[in-house]
Amino acid sequence: TGSIKPWKRILLYGPPGTGKSRLAQAVSSEIKSTFYCVSSSDLVSSWVGESEKLIKELFHHATKQTGRSVVFIDEIDSICRQRSSREEEYSRRIKTELLKQMEGADTAHLSDKIFLLCATNCPWELDSAFLRRFQKRIFIPLPDKKARIELMKIHTKDNKIVMSEEDWTVLGEQTEGYSGSDLANLTLESLFCPIRELQTSKKWKQKDDQFVPCKEDEDADLKASIVEIPADKVRPREVTLNDFLSALKTHRKTVTQEEIQKFENFTKSMGEQG
Repeated sequence: TGSIKPWKRILLYGPPGTGKSRLAQAVSSEIKSTFYCVSSSDLVSSWVGESEKLIKELFHHATKQTGRSVVFIDEIDSICRQRSSREEEYSRRIKTELLKQMEGADTAHLSDKIFLLCATNCPWELDSAFLRRFQKRIFIPLPDKKARIELMKIHTKDNKIVMSEEDWTVLGEQTEGYSGSDLANLTLESLFCPIRELQTSKKWKQKDDQFVPCKEDEDADLKASIVEIPADKVRPREVTLNDFLSALKTHRKTVTQEEIQKFENFTKSMGEQG
Protein backbone atom coordinates (compact mmCIF):
# COMPACT_ATOMS: atom_id res chain seq x y z
CA THR A 1 0.00 0.00 0.00
CA GLY A 2 3.02 2.29 -0.07
CA SER A 3 2.58 5.26 2.23
CA ILE A 4 -1.12 4.50 2.78
CA LYS A 5 -1.59 3.24 6.33
CA PRO A 6 -4.74 2.51 8.35
CA TRP A 7 -5.85 4.92 11.05
CA LYS A 8 -4.42 4.13 14.47
CA ARG A 9 -5.85 6.90 16.67
CA ILE A 10 -9.62 7.28 16.71
CA LEU A 11 -11.92 9.30 18.96
CA LEU A 12 -15.46 8.05 19.51
CA TYR A 13 -17.86 10.66 20.80
CA GLY A 14 -21.56 10.86 21.43
CA PRO A 15 -24.23 10.92 24.15
CA PRO A 16 -23.85 8.63 27.18
CA GLY A 17 -25.21 5.12 26.75
CA THR A 18 -24.74 4.79 22.98
CA GLY A 19 -22.37 1.82 23.17
CA LYS A 20 -18.96 3.43 22.61
CA SER A 21 -17.27 1.01 25.01
CA ARG A 22 -18.96 -2.00 23.41
CA LEU A 23 -17.88 -0.78 19.98
CA ALA A 24 -14.28 -0.62 21.16
CA GLN A 25 -14.53 -4.19 22.45
CA ALA A 26 -15.98 -5.30 19.13
CA VAL A 27 -13.09 -3.70 17.24
CA SER A 28 -10.59 -5.52 19.44
CA SER A 29 -12.35 -8.85 18.91
CA GLU A 30 -12.57 -8.30 15.17
CA ILE A 31 -8.82 -7.80 14.77
CA LYS A 32 -8.02 -10.46 17.40
CA SER A 33 -5.91 -8.16 19.54
CA THR A 34 -5.07 -7.72 23.21
CA PHE A 35 -7.62 -5.31 24.67
CA TYR A 36 -6.72 -2.73 27.30
CA CYS A 37 -9.82 -1.00 28.64
CA VAL A 38 -9.23 1.80 31.14
CA SER A 39 -11.19 4.78 32.36
CA SER A 40 -9.48 8.12 32.80
CA SER A 41 -10.02 7.69 36.55
CA ASP A 42 -7.78 4.59 36.43
CA LEU A 43 -4.93 6.78 35.22
CA VAL A 44 -5.27 9.53 37.82
CA SER A 45 -3.53 9.15 41.17
CA SER A 46 -3.32 11.46 44.16
CA TRP A 47 0.39 10.67 44.43
CA VAL A 48 2.74 13.09 42.67
CA GLY A 49 4.14 11.56 39.49
CA GLU A 50 2.12 8.36 39.79
CA SER A 51 -0.37 9.27 37.03
CA GLU A 52 2.38 9.81 34.48
CA LYS A 53 3.90 6.47 35.52
CA LEU A 54 0.56 4.66 35.05
CA ILE A 55 0.15 6.11 31.54
CA LYS A 56 3.70 5.17 30.61
CA GLU A 57 3.26 1.61 31.92
CA LEU A 58 -0.01 1.17 30.03
CA PHE A 59 1.55 1.96 26.67
CA HIS A 60 4.76 0.09 27.49
CA HIS A 61 2.84 -3.06 28.38
CA ALA A 62 0.72 -2.77 25.21
CA THR A 63 3.80 -2.55 22.98
CA LYS A 64 5.29 -5.69 24.52
CA GLN A 65 2.48 -7.95 23.30
CA THR A 66 3.29 -10.30 20.43
CA GLY A 67 0.46 -9.00 18.26
CA ARG A 68 -1.42 -5.73 17.97
CA SER A 69 -2.97 -4.16 21.07
CA VAL A 70 -6.08 -2.02 21.30
CA VAL A 71 -5.82 0.60 24.04
CA PHE A 72 -9.23 2.03 24.91
CA ILE A 73 -9.42 5.05 27.23
CA ASP A 74 -12.93 5.97 28.29
CA GLU A 75 -13.95 9.46 29.46
CA ILE A 76 -10.76 10.88 27.98
CA ASP A 77 -12.09 14.41 28.53
CA SER A 78 -11.46 14.04 32.28
CA ILE A 79 -7.71 14.24 31.74
CA CYS A 80 -7.52 16.08 28.42
CA ARG A 81 -9.67 19.15 28.90
CA GLN A 82 -8.75 22.47 27.35
CA ARG A 83 -5.83 24.16 29.05
CA SER A 84 -6.45 27.20 31.22
CA SER A 85 -4.42 29.59 33.36
CA ARG A 86 -5.95 28.02 36.48
CA GLU A 87 -4.89 24.51 35.53
CA GLU A 88 -2.92 22.59 38.15
CA GLU A 89 0.65 21.55 37.40
CA TYR A 90 -0.12 17.84 37.87
CA SER A 91 -2.84 18.11 35.20
CA ARG A 92 -0.35 19.58 32.72
CA ARG A 93 2.10 16.76 33.43
CA ILE A 94 -0.57 14.12 32.79
CA LYS A 95 -1.45 15.69 29.44
CA THR A 96 2.19 15.99 28.46
CA GLU A 97 2.86 12.33 29.25
CA LEU A 98 -0.21 11.13 27.36
CA LEU A 99 0.74 13.20 24.31
CA LYS A 100 4.26 11.81 24.52
CA GLN A 101 2.98 8.23 24.58
CA MET A 102 0.57 8.87 21.70
CA GLU A 103 3.41 10.24 19.59
CA GLY A 104 5.76 7.46 20.66
CA ALA A 105 3.27 4.80 19.63
CA ASP A 106 3.30 6.31 16.14
CA THR A 107 7.02 5.82 15.56
CA ALA A 108 8.13 3.49 12.78
CA HIS A 109 8.91 0.40 14.91
CA LEU A 110 5.69 0.71 16.96
CA SER A 111 3.23 2.00 14.38
CA ASP A 112 1.59 -1.40 13.92
CA LYS A 113 1.61 -2.36 17.60
CA ILE A 114 -0.96 -0.04 19.15
CA PHE A 115 -4.41 0.95 17.99
CA LEU A 116 -5.66 3.76 20.24
CA LEU A 117 -9.37 4.30 20.79
CA CYS A 118 -10.70 6.99 23.10
CA ALA A 119 -14.26 7.91 24.03
CA THR A 120 -15.92 11.04 25.35
CA ASN A 121 -19.38 12.45 25.99
CA CYS A 122 -18.20 16.03 25.52
CA PRO A 123 -15.65 16.33 22.68
CA TRP A 124 -15.88 20.13 22.62
CA GLU A 125 -14.10 20.20 25.99
CA LEU A 126 -11.00 18.38 24.72
CA ASP A 127 -7.70 20.18 24.40
CA SER A 128 -7.04 21.03 20.74
CA ALA A 129 -3.62 19.36 20.94
CA PHE A 130 -5.34 16.04 21.56
CA LEU A 131 -8.07 16.57 19.00
CA ARG A 132 -5.44 17.11 16.30
CA ARG A 133 -3.77 13.81 17.09
CA PHE A 134 -6.89 11.76 16.45
CA GLN A 135 -6.89 10.80 12.79
CA LYS A 136 -10.63 10.15 12.90
CA ARG A 137 -13.26 11.69 15.15
CA ILE A 138 -16.43 9.64 14.82
CA PHE A 139 -19.87 10.56 16.14
CA ILE A 140 -21.79 7.65 17.69
CA PRO A 141 -25.42 8.86 17.58
CA LEU A 142 -28.51 7.73 19.42
CA PRO A 143 -30.06 4.56 17.95
CA ASP A 144 -32.64 5.04 15.19
CA LYS A 145 -36.09 3.43 15.27
CA LYS A 146 -34.96 0.11 13.80
CA ALA A 147 -32.00 -0.12 16.17
CA ARG A 148 -34.16 0.76 19.18
CA ILE A 149 -36.55 -2.08 18.38
CA GLU A 150 -33.69 -4.53 17.91
CA LEU A 151 -32.08 -3.49 21.19
CA MET A 152 -35.31 -4.00 23.12
CA LYS A 153 -35.84 -7.38 21.49
CA ILE A 154 -32.34 -8.39 22.56
CA HIS A 155 -33.03 -7.30 26.14
CA THR A 156 -36.25 -9.36 26.23
CA LYS A 157 -35.15 -12.46 24.31
CA ASP A 158 -35.06 -14.68 27.43
CA ASN A 159 -38.48 -13.56 28.69
CA LYS A 160 -42.06 -14.35 27.76
CA ILE A 161 -43.25 -11.47 25.60
CA VAL A 162 -46.59 -11.23 23.80
CA MET A 163 -46.09 -8.45 21.26
CA SER A 164 -46.80 -8.24 17.55
CA GLU A 165 -44.57 -6.49 15.04
CA GLU A 166 -47.09 -3.65 15.08
CA ASP A 167 -46.61 -3.38 18.85
CA TRP A 168 -42.85 -3.19 18.44
CA THR A 169 -43.29 -0.50 15.79
CA VAL A 170 -45.41 1.56 18.18
CA LEU A 171 -42.78 1.14 20.88
CA GLY A 172 -40.02 2.10 18.48
CA GLU A 173 -41.84 5.34 17.72
CA GLN A 174 -42.52 6.07 21.39
CA THR A 175 -38.85 5.74 22.33
CA GLU A 176 -37.38 8.29 19.92
CA GLY A 177 -34.42 10.02 21.54
CA TYR A 178 -33.67 7.14 23.92
CA SER A 179 -30.08 5.94 24.27
CA GLY A 180 -29.06 2.31 24.51
CA SER A 181 -28.82 2.52 28.30
CA ASP A 182 -32.20 4.29 28.46
CA LEU A 183 -33.73 1.39 26.54
CA ALA A 184 -32.09 -1.16 28.84
CA ASN A 185 -33.57 0.56 31.90
CA LEU A 186 -36.97 0.89 30.24
CA THR A 187 -37.01 -2.79 29.32
CA LEU A 188 -36.04 -3.87 32.83
CA GLU A 189 -38.86 -1.80 34.32
CA SER A 190 -41.31 -3.32 31.84
CA LEU A 191 -40.23 -6.86 32.71
CA PHE A 192 -40.85 -6.17 36.38
CA CYS A 193 -44.46 -5.07 35.84
CA PRO A 194 -45.94 -8.61 35.77
CA ILE A 195 -43.78 -9.63 38.75
CA ARG A 196 -45.13 -6.78 40.88
CA GLU A 197 -48.67 -7.87 40.06
CA LEU A 198 -48.01 -11.16 41.82
CA GLN A 199 -47.81 -9.35 45.16
CA THR A 200 -51.21 -7.68 44.88
CA SER A 201 -53.26 -10.10 42.81
CA LYS A 202 -56.30 -11.75 44.42
CA LYS A 203 -57.66 -13.46 41.30
CA TRP A 204 -55.88 -16.19 39.35
CA LYS A 205 -56.31 -18.23 36.20
CA GLN A 206 -54.91 -21.74 35.96
CA LYS A 207 -52.54 -22.42 33.06
CA ASP A 208 -50.50 -25.60 32.69
CA ASP A 209 -50.83 -26.53 36.37
CA GLN A 210 -49.78 -23.05 37.49
CA PHE A 211 -51.66 -19.92 38.50
CA VAL A 212 -51.32 -16.62 36.66
CA PRO A 213 -52.83 -13.29 37.80
CA CYS A 214 -55.95 -12.26 35.90
CA LYS A 215 -57.74 -8.94 35.51
CA GLU A 216 -60.49 -7.81 37.83
CA ASP A 217 -63.14 -8.13 35.10
CA GLU A 218 -62.07 -11.69 34.19
CA ASP A 219 -63.47 -14.89 35.64
CA ALA A 220 -61.02 -16.44 38.10
CA ASP A 221 -60.21 -20.09 38.71
CA LEU A 222 -58.91 -19.20 42.16
CA LYS A 223 -59.38 -16.31 44.58
CA ALA A 224 -56.47 -16.02 47.01
CA SER A 225 -53.40 -13.98 47.89
CA ILE A 226 -49.98 -15.11 46.72
CA VAL A 227 -49.01 -16.36 50.21
CA GLU A 228 -51.87 -18.85 50.07
CA ILE A 229 -50.56 -20.50 46.89
CA PRO A 230 -47.50 -22.81 46.78
CA ALA A 231 -44.51 -20.93 45.35
CA ASP A 232 -43.95 -23.47 42.57
CA LYS A 233 -47.56 -23.04 41.42
CA VAL A 234 -47.31 -19.31 40.69
CA ARG A 235 -45.87 -17.59 37.62
CA PRO A 236 -46.17 -14.07 36.21
CA ARG A 237 -48.14 -13.32 33.09
CA GLU A 238 -46.46 -12.47 29.79
CA VAL A 239 -45.10 -8.97 29.18
CA THR A 240 -47.19 -6.86 26.79
CA LEU A 241 -47.00 -3.50 25.06
CA ASN A 242 -49.00 -1.95 27.90
CA ASP A 243 -46.17 -2.76 30.32
CA PHE A 244 -43.75 -0.82 28.15
CA LEU A 245 -46.17 2.09 27.77
CA SER A 246 -46.61 2.17 31.54
CA ALA A 247 -42.83 2.14 32.07
CA LEU A 248 -42.44 5.02 29.62
CA LYS A 249 -44.28 7.28 32.08
CA THR A 250 -41.48 6.99 34.64
CA HIS A 251 -38.45 6.13 32.49
CA ARG A 252 -37.89 9.03 30.14
CA LYS A 253 -35.01 9.76 27.79
CA THR A 254 -31.95 11.26 29.43
CA VAL A 255 -30.38 13.07 26.46
CA THR A 256 -31.75 16.54 25.76
CA GLN A 257 -32.29 18.12 22.35
CA GLU A 258 -29.76 20.81 23.30
CA GLU A 259 -27.10 18.15 23.87
CA ILE A 260 -27.88 16.50 20.54
CA GLN A 261 -27.51 19.86 18.81
CA LYS A 262 -24.08 20.37 20.39
CA PHE A 263 -22.94 16.99 19.05
CA GLU A 264 -24.27 17.81 15.60
CA ASN A 265 -22.52 21.18 15.59
CA PHE A 266 -19.23 19.57 16.64
CA THR A 267 -19.61 16.91 13.96
CA LYS A 268 -20.05 19.54 11.26
CA SER A 269 -16.86 21.34 12.26
CA MET A 270 -14.55 18.66 13.65
CA GLY A 271 -15.91 15.13 13.20
CA GLU A 272 -17.86 12.76 11.01
CA GLN A 273 -20.98 10.64 11.27
CA GLY A 274 -20.55 7.10 12.58
